[in-house]
Amino acid sequence: MRAWPWLLALVLLASCTSPVSEPTYRIGFSQCTTSDAWRRAMLAGMAKELSFYPNVQFRMLDAHNNSDLQRQQVRELIRQKVDLLIISPNQSGPLTALVEEAYREGIPVVILDRRTTSRLYTAYVGGNNLAVGRMAGHYAAQLLHQQGQVVEILGRPGSSPATERHRGFGRALASYPQLQVVGQVAGDWQAASVLRQLPAVLRAHPDTDLIFAHNDPMADAAYQVVRQLGLGEHIRIVGVDGLSGPGNGLQLVEDGALTATLLYPTGGEQAIRTALRILRHEPYQKENVLGTMVVDSTNVQAMRTQTEQLDAQRQDIRQQQLRLQAQLLLPNVLPLGIELLGLGAHGLHIGRV
Repeated sequence: MRAWPWLLALVLLASCTSPVSEPTYRIGFSQCTTSDAWRRAMLAGMAKELSFYPNVQFRMLDAHNNSDLQRQQVRELIRQKVDLLIISPNQSGPLTALVEEAYREGIPVVILDRRTTSRLYTAYVGGNNLAVGRMAGHYAAQLLHQQGQVVEILGRPGSSPATERHRGFGRALASYPQLQVVGQVAGDWQAASVLRQLPAVLRAHPDTDLIFAHNDPMADAAYQVVRQLGLGEHIRIVGVDGLSGPGNGLQLVEDGALTATLLYPTGGEQAIRTALRILRHEPYQKENVLGTMVVDSTNVQAMRTQTEQLDAQRQDIRQQQLRLQAQLLLPNVLPLGIELLGLGAHGLHIGRV
């Protein structure tokens, strides 16, 4: 393995006679964590999109929810002189100066999901978290006929999604004077934090009518607490993410654990597309804001079916492309196998076998 462990976007088919139609691009990705399903879905979306670009070398570094470690890793990527950086900050403030430094040095920077506190970046890809919070607030008012008691479970302090979802939720509820937030839980995006803190909040406020959690894992933990306390009949729970797959948001809504989830796309595929437009000097949008919607019992089955069909179509396209490339290059190709070594302290590695 080379000293600089690059993840190749596609199995590289080596040929001494095949012309190179495009330069090789090196993209470094600083991911705040890979510990939850939403972040893993983001990486899977990136891998799917990268399969269309065999000339891209991709390295992902996992900061494990540690802002200091993420700063070190971003500095490492800058020293390696990558062609483009994708950064999903653990917290907004600690990464701002490094993003500005890279941007001023001429390294394009795509901010993914969580923003920094500066406008000095090349492009942003992610949701409108103010809109997510507002939509959750208005949906809560609709469910509760504009009156009742609400508990809010917040994400990590200092992260832009938590800050903006809270702000949007509060602004929406301000339109409904009889709908009050009676308690908050500092969930830190972690189910364990909710399981530890929420019981005391609900015991202090047994008449709570609705819980709004900033992501679906925390919403699922809230559902477990509500059931344990015997409050499941009247407390409604709303989360954010809307991932497909077992145990994720769409399944939780379909099973009745959550009243609703707000769809929050990962942006992985869009980030790679934006990165390639930048690297190819093609027109691109600086702000790439992804849409959201409420998914509840009225539309969850249709949403789940649509998501599964889209995933199947993407997989078919990828397999067809792989077969076509193999057929075109087979006469001149030396066999090359790869072994996925997995996520480690230094990121995602691929080794040859």
